[in-house]
Amino acid sequence: MMFPGSFSMLLLIVLLIFGVSAGVALGLAAVGYFAVTRGVLEIPHEIIAQRLVAGVDSFTLLAIPLFIFVGHMMNASGATTRLFSFANALVGHVRGGLAQVNIIASMLFAGMSGSGVADAAGLGAMEVRAMRDAGYDDKTTIGVTVGSSLIGPIIPPSIPAILYAVLAGVSATDMLLAGIVPGLLMALAMMALAACFARRRGLPSQAFPGMGALWASFLAALAPLLTPIILLSGIFAGVFTATEAAAVAGLWALLVGTVFFRNLGLRGLAEVFRKSAYDTAVIFFILAASALFAWVLTRARVPDTMANWLSGLTSEPAILMALVIIFLLFIGCFMAVSVAINILTPILVPIVIAFGIDPVHFGIVMIMLLVIGEATPPFGMVLFAMTKVADTSYERVAFAALPWLAAILAVVLLVAAVPGLALWLPGLLG
Repeated sequence: MMFPGSFSMLLLIVLLIFGVSAGVALGLAAVGYFAVTRGVLEIPHEIIAQRLVAGVDSFTLLAIPLFIFVGHMMNASGATTRLFSFANALVGHVRGGLAQVNIIASMLFAGMSGSGVADAAGLGAMEVRAMRDAGYDDKTTIGVTVGSSLIGPIIPPSIPAILYAVLAGVSATDMLLAGIVPGLLMALAMMALAACFARRRGLPSQAFPGMGALWASFLAALAPLLTPIILLSGIFAGVFTATEAAAVAGLWALLVGTVFFRNLGLRGLAEVFRKSAYDTAVIFFILAASALFAWVLTRARVPDTMANWLSGLTSEPAILMALVIIFLLFIGCFMAVSVAINILTPILVPIVIAFGIDPVHFGIVMIMLLVIGEATPPFGMVLFAMTKVADTSYERVAFAALPWLAAILAVVLLVAAVPGLALWLPGLLG
């Protein structure tokens, strides 16, 4: 059975290289398996349809469209502007303060969007404009904006974490909680780098606006700031699950945009729903096709074969983790996060479990590594978004991002070496 499985994987790689969309490529690769094993005229269309439906028939997956809606709603309602103003009033007065503001604002926005590209395209435009107006050099401005946008998929709500949880068969709540400490460490590492650059590059600062202005900006941003607090406190207290938390966050975002801020009319609200529906359809189409592909790989015993092969190379979990880290860094350069998670989770999770590695710990490391790929050539989507936002060349954006990616990679290696950094919060809550 290994030959048909290998053929299916090879077909997927070829289709992706030739630019076929991820969902279509996954589906065709799965159909190719049946064409080899049963013949073209005996492809089981009914089974394929059933597996496609089963791939998205999950209560946990309801969190994805709801979190997507929260991100779009907060962007459309002006919440991002208020978050940036509050972060600016809080730390903008220190040397290189706007670089710190950039990181803190992205960390706050991460509690609502769950997407690095959304951060770069929405909040990033405001951050780049503010830093350029204040006299910051483009290398620092673009680099810190790219780096800070990568916090979004790590700190909950995290769409990649939900996807991984469903595909790996682990608790979505555990995955969301496991991303908090690594996400905060990412922010701290970049803030330390920003402080270092502030001294070396002589970055400017601005006057402290005063406690009155700070308090006013806090009150203006209070409603969006409460979004992650409501979400996480409910999960911490056991009041609702991760999926139910997404519904609560969606309702709160709707209230923020239409009742509290009152700056989103029916036309704006309809546009938010349209964007949310489109993004959801794209993700769920890929997810359904990947579920079919994963089922085919399982039938072909590809994960078992790969696990046995890796066992022949090493019996040490640390060495396996190092090999997987190198592999995921490479894959992240060529594949979007959601696509890579859908393809690789069914293959890698059984292998790491066989080596005694906790799947929740591995999931966070995997997501962090793939997120780095969003800011690396040749297909980093955050780089493309920042090229448009900053109106500069792709090469300049990629070069500016390198120091910040190095800081994030250092955190990834730390989390990989110390599982407790990811597992402490899920363990604390049982």
